[in-house]
Amino acid sequence: MEQLCSVERVDGRIYCREYSGRAPVFRDRLEAGRLLGIFVKQVFGSGGVDVVFGLAAGGIPVAFEVSRVIGACFDTIVVKKITFPWTTEAGFGAVAIDGSFEYDERVAHDYLGYDRETMKVLIDSTRRYVFERTLRLRGETFYPRLEKMRVLLVDDGIATGYTMVVGVKFLRKLGAEQVIAAAPTASVDGAERVSRVADQVVVLNLRGGPYYAVADAYFEWHDVSDEEARSYIEKAVKEKLACTWVSKQSS
Repeated sequence: MEQLCSVERVDGRIYCREYSGRAPVFRDRLEAGRLLGIFVKQVFGSGGVDVVFGLAAGGIPVAFEVSRVIGACFDTIVVKKITFPWTTEAGFGAVAIDGSFEYDERVAHDYLGYDRETMKVLIDSTRRYVFERTLRLRGETFYPRLEKMRVLLVDDGIATGYTMVVGVKFLRKLGAEQVIAAAPTASVDGAERVSRVADQVVVLNLRGGPYYAVADAYFEWHDVSDEEARSYIEKAVKEKLACTWVSKQSS
């Protein structure tokens, strides 16, 4: 089996020694996905994962390539950040379609001054957005039960970790036996936060420091539109990579 790099393990976090601590390292999301897929096979072996879920939207092209490399079926989930009022980029929490959520209470209540009712309204409105975007991307909000399955949840990077945490919670509610969080790049703090809820966190490029940004790991970086994300879902169906329930929805 191909050995991509030296495997390091620390408290549920598995990372690549040679790729860590530097940036940029990946040409684009597709290269990052191919390399991450090779690393996942190195760690878990062939056939070690049943389903690959890509987090919309930036995680979808990465997950598509991971699915190709490891031969596990492909699907996607939408998790939306709870953002600060002055930006749509930075978040202090996240929400999934089933209402699973996570947020930094210190930031929400002490820094922003939000009370519990304000947060409830914000969570509910974010969930409605997730529902609508899921319909746009997948054409359906149905997800099957995942009992006895080891699933891989993939994003293009883990910064604060909130979206990944909420995605892991959602997949656990579907009954997954194991949920592994995986990304080409992650901050030390974000990976540690995700490791509290995931069975394992798999990362190629683990980086510390106060100014971590996912985009810094990539030579080419752009926001992935819903149209681009949808094209990978359609490509997965055509290449018979998509999980059977996705193929039925897209036919």
